[in-house]
Amino acid sequence: MNKVIRMTSLSILLLGTCNVNAEHARGEWIDKFDLISAQYQAQYPNSFSRSSSLAWAEAYYLDALIEMYLGTKDPKYLDTFTLRLDMAIALAKDDTGMGVDGFKGWGEWKYSIDAIQNFNAEIADQEDSSLPANWVRWQSTDETAYRNTTEADNVDKSTAAFTIKTAPQTNRWQVLQTPLRNPHKPNEHFDPNSKYQINFHAKIENCDAGVKGRLQVYDFTQRKVLLDRFIESQSYLYHTADFVSPENPTNDVQVRLYTTDYRKNCTVHFDNISVKSWREYLVHDGMITAPMAKFIKLARTGRLEPRFSQFADEYYDFLVTQIFPKWQKDLHGTLSGNLVYLFADDSSSRKPGQSLPHNQYLALQRTYAELAQIGGHDPNHKFMAQELIKAFKSSLKLGQYQSGSGSTANKYEWSYWSIMSDRDTINDGLNWTGTEDTSHGNLDVAAAFSSYYAGVGLNKEDMTYFANTADFMISHCGNFSKHVNKCYGDESFTSLRWWMQLAEFKPSIYHDSEVKLTQVFNAIQGVGQRYYMGAIAQLVKGYRVYDQPFNNVAANALPEGWRHWQSNPETVFLSSNSAFSGSQGLTIKNRPTYGWQVAQKVFDYEPGATYRLDTMARVFSGDANGRVMIYDATSKKSVAQVITTSRDWSPISMEFTVPNVSGHNLQIYLYSTKWQVDSEIHFDDLEIFRIN
Repeated sequence: MNKVIRMTSLSILLLGTCNVNAEHARGEWIDKFDLISAQYQAQYPNSFSRSSSLAWAEAYYLDALIEMYLGTKDPKYLDTFTLRLDMAIALAKDDTGMGVDGFKGWGEWKYSIDAIQNFNAEIADQEDSSLPANWVRWQSTDETAYRNTTEADNVDKSTAAFTIKTAPQTNRWQVLQTPLRNPHKPNEHFDPNSKYQINFHAKIENCDAGVKGRLQVYDFTQRKVLLDRFIESQSYLYHTADFVSPENPTNDVQVRLYTTDYRKNCTVHFDNISVKSWREYLVHDGMITAPMAKFIKLARTGRLEPRFSQFADEYYDFLVTQIFPKWQKDLHGTLSGNLVYLFADDSSSRKPGQSLPHNQYLALQRTYAELAQIGGHDPNHKFMAQELIKAFKSSLKLGQYQSGSGSTANKYEWSYWSIMSDRDTINDGLNWTGTEDTSHGNLDVAAAFSSYYAGVGLNKEDMTYFANTADFMISHCGNFSKHVNKCYGDESFTSLRWWMQLAEFKPSIYHDSEVKLTQVFNAIQGVGQRYYMGAIAQLVKGYRVYDQPFNNVAANALPEGWRHWQSNPETVFLSSNSAFSGSQGLTIKNRPTYGWQVAQKVFDYEPGATYRLDTMARVFSGDANGRVMIYDATSKKSVAQVITTSRDWSPISMEFTVPNVSGHNLQIYLYSTKWQVDSEIHFDDLEIFRIN
């Protein structure tokens, strides 16, 4: 592990005492995150095998762990991250219910369309009110197989049920049945050779000894029983089971309700019969792999301890062999000349073969955009990130609002779904072109933020418009709008999560979010409040106020705002030899007879604020070490400093609190620890975050 020595002068300790409440508040947020994190791990110790839980619970947690590491530099968050992610990957399998396709993943059934119509008997047949619509009788009558409004299970506000009675005197089975159907694919009744899950509630009454209720899935074409489930309880119980559909999607497959013996008396009631196909979802893969890609980026750009490199390599291999190629079949050209992912051509959605909603394809786009920030990355990562974010940008519209200063400002507006390709339509009765909601918009702006830093598709003006959208929703709509384009309702503060990243382009977003989160601080207790971890992590990480990559193109020139102090262009200069990333880095070269050789910059601060400075550094040669200092030239005191002894590139970080009053001349110093010896120090990628 690289050795970093931290030094803080007495003045920083004195200044810190003036801000005890602010610092204590930040510590309380960290403690709250750690408590909820521990509760989450205790509640869910083994991760999840279903993709919905991975996407809408675990992925948020994993991303928050990464952000907490960035905000605190405490590797315990990365240890938890790798532990949890390893468990999730171990649960990935090839056959998630769709057959073997050569790609591992995680499955889910609850978002698929219902494979049977009128699954809860709520709708009566237009010609026979005793018969549930879309169901037919087989050897039965309106007295033995019917829609029952007095025996409904009190689940999901059900008002009707299916009732089957035997009629021993007829010497016949009394059956109510309905076919498997996909209303969005008229030529295919179901997903072929796929695992289906059936869930239902049922009970029996007045049954002779040995007689049970029965739910059967039967293939009339092949004369084959696909599933038999028996009911013995005299009160409603929940049942669940799986079956595999036939290879031919045109087979006549029926869900049948009856009993185990037609020669004896028995009545059986069924309700809420749900039949859905196990599918895989691109948005779920995107959600779980985006924090994975963020971890890979940090490891491969030298921001993590070397021990994490093996994890990053394994995660990267999983992405490029299991996830990315799986979804290539669903890529399609857009009307704007870019690419977008389509819904799979199966029963996983009501729009098979049409474009995904923005938040869904952008979930995987963010994975690509994070990888595209790695130097020397696969160029296809950047290509995919760019194509998908440009497709999204083509759907954005400019709106306006009155900003805090009273002036009119532009903001981006967009819909939940747009007509993106020649396959899209609203004539199917599904018009999803209304305003994007704030929760799903979180995913959209997270992708935009990653894309901006990948240098694909979006520029600073675009990000300013997104920031204005966030400002509008957070600060100009009463509490926190549920809609992106207009003020509507009160959204949960958990959704502040990735909107807060836009504070880099409009700082009031961070501070207004902090006020809102502080209001509910005491209410954020227990694992049920786990979705606050993302917003807490953003609060702890803070927002970037200064970013210096040291990539000036002018020869021997320092970046804007930087100057030589007791140095000259021969001792302090930009060079490709000192580049950690990009084209150049900053070189500090000692000349013992010249005195201190310093690169200096005035730092504009907000009185009383606390900041975190992050940079990459290495001791390239010589006996001196590298040093970063914040110096108060007005008080002639060091505010804070950090020293690195590492001969390899390593991240260094320090927090510092500035004076409570304005007017002090604060300066950033980059130099060595000894001017009397020959030495060469390299710095690159300097960033400063405000963290309170």
